[in-house]
Amino acid sequence: MKMANMISILHVLIGATAFASLAETVYVFHSDLPIALQINGEVWIQKVSEFSISDRGVVFSLVELSEAAWFWTLYNMWCLAGLYRRGQYFTPQNSQCFLRIGYALIVMAVLDTLLVPALSGYLYYRGITEGLVDMDIALIVSELDLMTAGLFFLLIGAIMDKASNMQEEAEMTI
Repeated sequence: MKMANMISILHVLIGATAFASLAETVYVFHSDLPIALQINGEVWIQKVSEFSISDRGVVFSLVELSEAAWFWTLYNMWCLAGLYRRGQYFTPQNSQCFLRIGYALIVMAVLDTLLVPALSGYLYYRGITEGLVDMDIALIVSELDLMTAGLFFLLIGAIMDKASNMQEEAEMTI
């Protein structure tokens, strides 16, 4: 498959992914999904509509916070594909896109890992729950895949930066 065709398909998929992510965010905001936490060995469940408006805003913000990093990732993928479409393969802009994607994925992993403890802490602080969520190792290691992908993109970004510098030096020599 030609690179131009792959880039076109990639742009369509990035757009579709952004649209689907935005639709999911709207759905979560408008739905009345329950929040379920395990506290002191018992399951605590409450529908979002049962919270006050200010508490709903905080809960929604915490739940959707990593979406901002996801949209930043998609934007940088879009930009990177655009650079490739213009024939810019080993440029500082490319390495910056890779680095921003890597950092965004790592931020997503951290935010997703901290979501349940932060939500639990907020609900406990507000007196909505009687205790903090029961923590287990699954909550801590659940986002290792995003962390791994983020570190891999950081590595690619560093390699692309070296390649960009080498290409620049080669062009200066000629």
